[in-house]
Amino acid sequence: MKNLLLSLLITITSQSCIFAQNEKLRNIIDLDISETEKEKKVDSLYKHLQKNYKDRLGDFYHDIASKWYYPRFLNKGDNNYLNDAILNTRKAILEKENSDVIDTISLRKSIYNLAFFQYQSGEIFSSIDTHIKLLSFNIEDQKSIGSRKDLSISYLEVGDFQKAIETLNQILSLSKNDAKKWQFLLNTHILLADSYGTMNYADNKSEMEYHLKQADSLVKANKLEKSFQDNQIKVLYGNLYLKTGRFSTAKNMYKQVLSNPSVFSKKELAIVYNNYGYCLLQNNEIEEALNNINLALQTLPNYSLALESLGDLNLQKNNYKEGLEYYQKSILAVIQTPNLSKIMDLPNTEEIELTKDKLNLLRHIIAKANGWAKYYKYKNNNNFLVNSLQTFKKADELIDIIKRENTEFQSKVYWREQSSELYANAIETCFLLKRPEEAFYYMERNKALLLLEDLSNEDAKQIANIPTEKAQQEFNLKRAIFLSENKLQEQKGLIDNDSLEVLKTTIRNNKYKYERFIHSLEVSYPNYAKFKKKVDVLPLNDLQTKYITEDKATLHYILNEEDGYGLLTTTDTTLLFRLKNIPKINEEVELLIAALADGVSDIDNFTTISNKVFQDLIPEKVYQKILGKQLTIIPDYTLQQIPFESLVIDSTNLKYLFEEVEIGYAYSASLLHHNQKTAQHSDIDLLGVAPIVFNDLKLPELFFSKNEVKNIAEVFPSKILLNNEATKTNFIENVANHSVLHLATHADIGDGENPWVAFSDSKMYLKEIYATKNQADMVVLSGCNTSNGALKRGEGVMSLARGFFYSGAKSVVSTLWPVSDEAGKEILINFYKNLNEGLTKSKALQKAKLAYLKNTEEKELKHPYYWAGYVALGDNSPLTDEPISNWQFLVYAVIGSGILILGYTKVKRHRAAA
Repeated sequence: MKNLLLSLLITITSQSCIFAQNEKLRNIIDLDISETEKEKKVDSLYKHLQKNYKDRLGDFYHDIASKWYYPRFLNKGDNNYLNDAILNTRKAILEKENSDVIDTISLRKSIYNLAFFQYQSGEIFSSIDTHIKLLSFNIEDQKSIGSRKDLSISYLEVGDFQKAIETLNQILSLSKNDAKKWQFLLNTHILLADSYGTMNYADNKSEMEYHLKQADSLVKANKLEKSFQDNQIKVLYGNLYLKTGRFSTAKNMYKQVLSNPSVFSKKELAIVYNNYGYCLLQNNEIEEALNNINLALQTLPNYSLALESLGDLNLQKNNYKEGLEYYQKSILAVIQTPNLSKIMDLPNTEEIELTKDKLNLLRHIIAKANGWAKYYKYKNNNNFLVNSLQTFKKADELIDIIKRENTEFQSKVYWREQSSELYANAIETCFLLKRPEEAFYYMERNKALLLLEDLSNEDAKQIANIPTEKAQQEFNLKRAIFLSENKLQEQKGLIDNDSLEVLKTTIRNNKYKYERFIHSLEVSYPNYAKFKKKVDVLPLNDLQTKYITEDKATLHYILNEEDGYGLLTTTDTTLLFRLKNIPKINEEVELLIAALADGVSDIDNFTTISNKVFQDLIPEKVYQKILGKQLTIIPDYTLQQIPFESLVIDSTNLKYLFEEVEIGYAYSASLLHHNQKTAQHSDIDLLGVAPIVFNDLKLPELFFSKNEVKNIAEVFPSKILLNNEATKTNFIENVANHSVLHLATHADIGDGENPWVAFSDSKMYLKEIYATKNQADMVVLSGCNTSNGALKRGEGVMSLARGFFYSGAKSVVSTLWPVSDEAGKEILINFYKNLNEGLTKSKALQKAKLAYLKNTEEKELKHPYYWAGYVALGDNSPLTDEPISNWQFLVYAVIGSGILILGYTKVKRHRAAA
């Protein structure tokens, strides 16, 4: 839909937006004389103004750009004229800014024109900066609205949909009370709905529906039924219903659109026919589905998505061979090569590299892999499974290529939807083929690849402080790749092989230039270069030889709404097992999460739910192999929100899993390995941060945090940042120099996708934490929900703990919910005591929790709410080999009383409300 978004915006951006000011120059331009004579008169006018009216030179430069050079660029297509327009507009701005009396209206016109010309020349990032300069005048009028409109175009062009949405919403806010702007408002609402849908239909359902309802009301109020806008609203409704599984409702929307097809282009019409056919297919209306999919192909021959739909249709009719042939045709339609004659053939690396539409190619290859797996289930032929796994491997290769070239926001959407399905289905194929070693690769690949995907390409640029010229340079290099791939696509079949080879060489050269450019960023902007690099997966053999012993094991999980698997790895075992009835498991896990975070639910009810989850997640054969071991759990999806320690293994005698197993957590084995390679400090050196007062942020004062970090400082050599010194800037400057980081401050999951931790002057968001660099052996996040956050399919929880891991920390101690301060005090005292004895972090936490349960007499305070919220993630090695003197443990009584004070406050409010 991106082309639609841009075309709609550009439709309401006309040349009338280019402002002119000098009447004499306009009169010369309008004269019916030759170009040469006009040039002489223009030159004469310039000399006259320079000699007698220097104060008018700004207007002259402005108009020579907008009325002379820019029209010539439009008529002749010569970029030199556009460059001259930019040069003269810059001169106009300089003259006006240096004038004794600044004419703000005139100056803003020139600034607007410069932004417009820059966009036309492809200087997108410069155009963005210029629009921001215009808006910095804080004058809200038609020009500022127009500037925001064009700014949103630029954001869409570079793939920064979040900022485009923010800018479009500003336009709505400024225009909503002006009835004359109804058409402008209508298009903006449609654009917003489409933008939200393109980012993710399911996640942004409510936002889409709101803007579509607003747009629909404007259509009806202005009697625009059956107009292009009316049909576009129906298409977007149809897409929303399709993506969220409401196929009958989507089908009705598409049917209404197809009653008035003349308003659409052939491509748009083909999309609607295919979507309508897909909905009919989901409702098992096979023949009508076939008719509409064929109409899509008649409208747009060789339309790859329609060919894929025919593959789906044939599989539904149990015509598996024909279905696979159509999947192969969909692949051929994208890569346009005659070399793939058999249905088991796959494109080679070069063919993939030269393909323009890699995202749809990924989709078609995944469809083919799934088709082979379904064919196996129909015929029980293991060769089909082997074909399926080979096809998944090709899709995995393609993902690396897509990520390296980066398709802006679209990569994020695809990893969350397409890739999570790819890896889950690949693991199922490995399970059926009894290949647990390959399943391990796909589990790790999924987790390692998705670790940073909460960042868009534009987020990464901002966090890494990439200068505008570097961002523009990358944009130009990627555009060159796109244009050369597009040219190859258009010329295939029309030119000879030698000419085709020249085009292929051009693409290779463009990609080589891009790779060299990204490589050049590694030294100056390592955080951005890191975002671009291929993610290395730890081989299973390395995991078993380097990190697993007779007393250690790992337990991986991967699951989604419909399917799930576990993988146990010990020194001599790699056991892959299927989780049964995933919808039921997800439902029970949700109940368990609610019971854990509540703390007042009946313990017997909790015991029943917890024991069910235990039996679902840990089969008896797995349980027997982990007894008495140090177990690292690598959870997925909803499982990242539960502490496995609280799983009840014996509901009759109320016995928990952590009583038999020492439990720690990790986001991925590959991340643990990566962080192990990072040089850490040899001595304990702590950075304690306690902002205490948060006047600018309007957050409550944390009374105990000062004593908390001061008392810790008596135990370890420390640097303390208190009050106004506890700023975000100071933290960033010091974070890389300490082995232990202790943040005693407010923290929250924010809007779900962007958790934050508070400093005295501002909040630090998850995306910013990704950009920092630390070498900490342990990070202690003394705040609420620091291991919690938005849950993403295939990714897990976007938490503060996750951010610190990515930025270098070896381990993080954090919380899954606001933990009671009384219980926390006792657990933390014993935790530090156990660490002092040289225990691992998970063993220290295990013993601290066991001691709490043993020493607590009140039944209600034995509820896991009070003790299970603390989790130790990452490297599990002891913090020190040298015990701390016993008197120092008295310090932790004070520390514990301050820990998670915000959480305690929230709990009190919760209980009062209840």
